[in-house]
This record gives sequence, structure tokens and C-alpha cells, in this order.
Amino acid sequence: MKLVSLIERTVYRMHVPKWAVAPTSGAGAARHGGRVNRPGIEAIYLATEPETALQEYQQVSTLLQPGTLISYQLSIDQVIDFTGGFIASVWAPI
Repeated sequence: MKLVSLIERTVYRMHVPKWAVAPTSGAGAARHGGRVNRPGIEAIYLATEPETALQEYQQVSTLLQPGTLISYQLSIDQVIDFTGGFIASVWAPI
């Protein structure tokens, strides 16, 4: 785990038509929960590459359903990076 002081980059997400009108809403993820959010907690899952956003969107079927690719420009300060793994003694679990 490391603390990244500032990240500025473009990230992507494919939206089903229902949520394309509210691209910053995390309500869809809040319905059932997700990989990092519990049910009732809104979250927006983003990808650093458009291809990854498309692959995430296409998990349910080999056929590509209608969707809208949205790009977001992020400027984030104080991000925790767990790409090196999670160490419970350093970062308390939720």
C-alpha cells in the first residue's frame, strides 16, 4: 500500500442506456453492492482504458448490449493504492 499524492487522468465507464443520463450516479452499484461497495453505498467503477471499460460492461454476455462510453477527467488528492496488496496492520479494514 502506498499513498499517492495527486492523480490527474482520464478514466472511462460504459453505461447502460438507463444510467447514461446520470453518469455520476452510483445508485446502480448501490442496489446490490459490488466488488468494493456494500449494498446501499453508491460507487462508480471506472477504468483507466476504454477497452477495459468495454470488457467490464460485457461480462454478462458475449454479445455487446447497447451502451454509452463516458469519459471522466479526474483530479484526485490522497489516494490509497492497494496494487501492492492489502496489509491489515497498516490499513484498517472497513
